[in-house]
Amino acid sequence: MDWKAVYGDFSDLPKSEQHSLFQAIKDTLFPEPKEDIANMVGEIREVRFSSGLACVHCGSVNNKRNGKYRSRQRYICKGCGKSFNDMTASPISGTHYPHIWLKYFQMMVDGVTLPKIAEELEIHVSTAFYWRYKILIALRSIGFSTLKGIIESDETYFLESDKARNPSRIVNLANVAVKRRSVASAKSKSAWLSLMTETETFCQKLLDVDAPLPMKSTKH
Repeated sequence: MDWKAVYGDFSDLPKSEQHSLFQAIKDTLFPEPKEDIANMVGEIREVRFSSGLACVHCGSVNNKRNGKYRSRQRYICKGCGKSFNDMTASPISGTHYPHIWLKYFQMMVDGVTLPKIAEELEIHVSTAFYWRYKILIALRSIGFSTLKGIIESDETYFLESDKARNPSRIVNLANVAVKRRSVASAKSKSAWLSLMTETETFCQKLLDVDAPLPMKSTKH
């Protein structure tokens, strides 16, 4: 197909579709380099092993090169015999998406929610959650220094509503006397007073010598 014919069809498209087609051609012919964290291996090595290359398993400094795997340098420890690379035992160890980790870091720092991150980076929500967990565990292992200095604070206002409040209503608390008494309570108190009165009368008769004792009547 002649490019002039394609250009003629391109002129017939709406402006929005022209822009989309132009962007697609641009991305195909001039792709932007991905922010692959694998391209930062040199910087990561300098920071992680600033005091010398040490085994991430036993801490021994007696190591040697052990070939490469997927263009990444591997090392073998002469002390424990285990191999490792610059990413071993790090949050990005074994990742299948090294090109989106930097963007994930930035979105996490910006406070973007996990569903939004998963949608933007085209990964599953469980993957975004697992990555955040790995980062938080790594930060906890590093530890945090004590912050010192002047702390500044400002007043904070909270909205408050008096809806459904009646300040004039008397609240019946446990220790507050009330005017009315329940029927069951009144009956029980009346029966108790009657019993006390009868008991007191009977005891008084026992103490009174001149008073005749009540005798049980018998029938023959």
